[in-house]
Amino acid sequence: MNKKERRINNLLALLQESPNLSVKSLAETLNVSDMTIRRDLAYLRENQLFVRNHGIPLTPAQVSPVKNIENEYTLSRERTKFLEEKQRIGSFATSMIEANDTIILDSGTTIGELSRCIPEHKNLNITCYNYYTLTQLFCKEGVHITIAGGVLHKDDQMIESSFGNDLIKSQRASKFFMAASGIHEALGITCAHNYEVLSKRAAMQSSLTSILLADSSKFGQIRTAYVAQLNEIDAIVTDSGLTQEWAEAIRAMGIALHIV
Repeated sequence: MNKKERRINNLLALLQESPNLSVKSLAETLNVSDMTIRRDLAYLRENQLFVRNHGIPLTPAQVSPVKNIENEYTLSRERTKFLEEKQRIGSFATSMIEANDTIILDSGTTIGELSRCIPEHKNLNITCYNYYTLTQLFCKEGVHITIAGGVLHKDDQMIESSFGNDLIKSQRASKFFMAASGIHEALGITCAHNYEVLSKRAAMQSSLTSILLADSSKFGQIRTAYVAQLNEIDAIVTDSGLTQEWAEAIRAMGIALHIV
């Protein structure tokens, strides 16, 4: 599969997940120009993969959409994988939270473990965009919650929209606790769904420090949706399954590494 074919496939997957995204948002997510997106949309229309006219949301054409294995991700399935490691990571990450902190929490199972462990009575201001994370925070005393609203994706319980991303961009946080589905030294940080990308980027831009929480199985993995290069992260919390080679590579980038 060449570069254009990969981009078309990623665009099609993104449109299946979030059909109302603007050309500008599609271009930002796929890191190409608006003109390229318009050409690709024309290609999809001409090949009867999707039809889009006069700003009307895309609708599936007569042919069956390309199956994307990334869509098989579900929060309930992922939560059981490496659960003990995720619990240790989430528990340790709470030690990085100080009283009166303003933080942003990403969507993901390890972030869910962090939200479950966050202590009460520390006067925290937390912005989040995941339903499960919200349920863990809701009853905690002294935790003030801002929800970036929008469409609820049931597979991973993430809430996202363009106006939700605008809200995240308007926030200023001391720390962003971030999740990832894949971490690669050359190809960077990736996630399972294209619709996650803009929220993650908005949170990174709005935060003084970006802290990646990921169990060791994620290192060396690549998913289709690109988020950022690894050296854009300030700190990583992972488990003792991380290899020595990875530990050395992370520290060589100047990233603070915490192994629990």
